Amino acid sequence: MEKNYLRNDKQIYYNQVKGVIFEINEQDDYCTIALKVGHEVLRDVNLSMKRAIYDAFKEIIALGAKVNAKFFIVSRKKEGRWYTSANLLELEADPVKS
Repeated sequence: MEKNYLRNDKQIYYNQVKGVIFEINEQDDYCTIALKVGHEVLRDVNLSMKRAIYDAFKEIIALGAKVNAKFFIVSRKKEGRWYTSANLLELEADPVKS
């Protein structure tokens, strides 16, 4: 399976963050990882992905791993309420700086 889900002809707008994985939720259909991002004020970013994408990045996903994540935001209205989620496109291990 291809590890880069960024396609120039399909997905041209995306967000990118660097952070540390502090939570992993592995399910049958959809999985999520949560990152701590920021410098002085830490914020949590929860990224969701299909199981196939999770399996493609499984060697990178570990608690405490420093990663660079590219994702896009989607919103949908269901039963009169808006739901917004961040969908993972690409995940890279943050190179260690010496």
